Amino acid sequence: MKKLVLSSMFTFTIISSAMAVPAVDAVLAIGYNSLSPSGYLKYGDPDTATTLDLKDDLNLGNSKKVYIYGIVDLPVLPALKVEYFPFQFTGRGNITTGLKFGDLNFSLPTTVETDLKFDQYDVSFYYKLPVPFVKPRFGLSVKYLDGYAQITDIPSDTTEKADITLPIPMIYLGADIRIPLIPKISDVDFDIEGKWIGYNGHSITDLKLLGKVKILGVPLVGGLFAGVGYKYFRIKVNDLDVNDKKFNADMKFKGFVGEVGLEF
Repeated sequence: MKKLVLSSMFTFTIISSAMAVPAVDAVLAIGYNSLSPSGYLKYGDPDTATTLDLKDDLNLGNSKKVYIYGIVDLPVLPALKVEYFPFQFTGRGNITTGLKFGDLNFSLPTTVETDLKFDQYDVSFYYKLPVPFVKPRFGLSVKYLDGYAQITDIPSDTTEKADITLPIPMIYLGADIRIPLIPKISDVDFDIEGKWIGYNGHSITDLKLLGKVKILGVPLVGGLFAGVGYKYFRIKVNDLDVNDKKFNADMKFKGFVGEVGLEF
């Protein structure tokens, strides 16, 4: 919650500063996500570490978190988008074939409690192409991942934690498809946004599809909008160095997002 408040203050400061500049458009939005996990992770010696399925072995539940973002659309210069998107998955599962995760090493079946958490901070710079009704966007993003994968063996009360902190440059692509609904009153937008990078066996894919209903020209505010859509995030790492050990994973998180916001 503290990180959400700090991120909100930072985003609001950027938006407020931009509003004082003529010919600058701005967006401020808050959303809610419900994402389900799938895939696997393992931590330690790649040849001996246990490959743990996020659902079948760790029994992770859905992440339900609030996120925020702000956009400043500048004349001539690229638009700026700042986003804070957290997720956290917890669960308790039974490992029937033994467990080796970092320094945790148990040959007998055991029960574990897992906490998988990531805070994502994204800063994107992009240009819009002046195409009627469809506005393509292209640019660059920097994603800062700050999180961990923590597993506790319940019978022995022993915990192992892999801290993962990565600044990641990414390609940014998007498009906004606008359909007039009621002239000068409302319209519908379909927004597609994607970020991606892949190198040396690692890759990160971040996609969001959103349908928005917009109410235009609200006095003293600007425009209001509400949207629902789909979020897909995949992180694949191959022998990533974490705490002098190797972290391997192919994790996918996907599900519902909903948001409301203001356009200034």
